[in-house]
Amino acid sequence: MLGKKLKKGDTIGIIAPASCTTYEKVLEAKKNIEDMGYQVILGECTKKQWYSYAGTDEERAEEINSFFADKNIDAIICMRGGYGCNRLIELLDFEVIKRNPKIFVGYSDITTLHIALNGKANLITFHGPMAVSNFTGNYNRDTYENFIEMLSNSKDEQSIKNIIKELKVLNEGRAKGKLVGGNLATLIATLGTEYDLDYNGKILFLEDVGEKTYKIDRFLNQLKKHGVFEKIEGLVLGDFKNCIQDSEKDMTLLEVFQNYFKELKKPVIYNFESGHSEPMLTLPLGAICEIDTYNKELKVLERVVSE
Repeated sequence: MLGKKLKKGDTIGIIAPASCTTYEKVLEAKKNIEDMGYQVILGECTKKQWYSYAGTDEERAEEINSFFADKNIDAIICMRGGYGCNRLIELLDFEVIKRNPKIFVGYSDITTLHIALNGKANLITFHGPMAVSNFTGNYNRDTYENFIEMLSNSKDEQSIKNIIKELKVLNEGRAKGKLVGGNLATLIATLGTEYDLDYNGKILFLEDVGEKTYKIDRFLNQLKKHGVFEKIEGLVLGDFKNCIQDSEKDMTLLEVFQNYFKELKKPVIYNFESGHSEPMLTLPLGAICEIDTYNKELKVLERVVSE
């Protein structure tokens, strides 16, 4: 299922499904998005706080359900990540969501919602920038332009390439499959649950932030024990911001990757500019994609928004 492509003048709804923030930042993001040429509707949870969350689980879930149901809202962007999405996915109304497919954007803790919406509603969603996290202050123009390019055209094929950093290749090759994944630590929490991904034949995308390299090792080891790496067709390793050694005896991040994937005999790329990074590339989760290590790109092989 596809949401309609984003056009100037469309209404973007900002929801707060995870952690809270200051309302001043929300209003700053709202103004910036309006200055881009869009109308903005703010969810009530953008100004709420319950412990560290932007409202109770019930309030945040109801906001998601109501924004999908609202015919006046064309696209939904999350306010920020943090933590909280896995507390509310049982409260989502997937029938309402299936009847009202829309562009849905976020990353980090929002990975849980991507997995649920891809799996339960068969909706292509977007691992992309969030209102407060990415569109406050002097926001990154490359992030914005890639975001608009991905959401505003209904091409049958697109190419996604790094903008600044060199894309690195761990294992050469080409592979096709549906793109799934997101934040590594968040994804791990779905293993063994009814929201666990079907990894068979997929292209897996992973990113993370602020985790010591031994924790990245632990997460990857858990995926290995789960048989994930044997099931997938290829692997895209995004930005792993501030994922450093806890001590000099620990493996570096690259050594962790090499330890798990060097013998994998499947294409593996790393240093891909998506995650907690600037610029940040927007990725269509649930769409058929191809890793091409020889041209150092990720190709999107199907339409990801409708006319």
